Amino acid sequence: MFVIYLKQTSVRAVTGVKKIKRKKINLFKIVRIMCITAVLVMAMVFALRSSASGLTADSYKEIVVCPGDTLWGIAKEYRPGEHTQKVIYEIMNYNNMEMTDIFPGQKLKIPLKN
Repeated sequence: MFVIYLKQTSVRAVTGVKKIKRKKINLFKIVRIMCITAVLVMAMVFALRSSASGLTADSYKEIVVCPGDTLWGIAKEYRPGEHTQKVIYEIMNYNNMEMTDIFPGQKLKIPLKN
């Protein structure tokens, strides 16, 4: 078993002589603390990534655009009760669209709320 010694100094007021105390720290404890810290950091990063998007990779429905379909109608149909313009924006972002134009036969991924 490895042991690390840390120096702690304290000054005596009366004699002016430094007294050195050594405190043992087990290497296993240090490694354990570092591992726990790493796991917590990774968990926080994962949580922030998933909460930032609000969606998971599987939370979409793929549809095929039919003649006469519009993004407005699709947004209303698949996410009723939500702000339609916001849903259209999310559909466009999810499908990497720059324009709102859609065409019959086009496949769209509709993000769904959990």
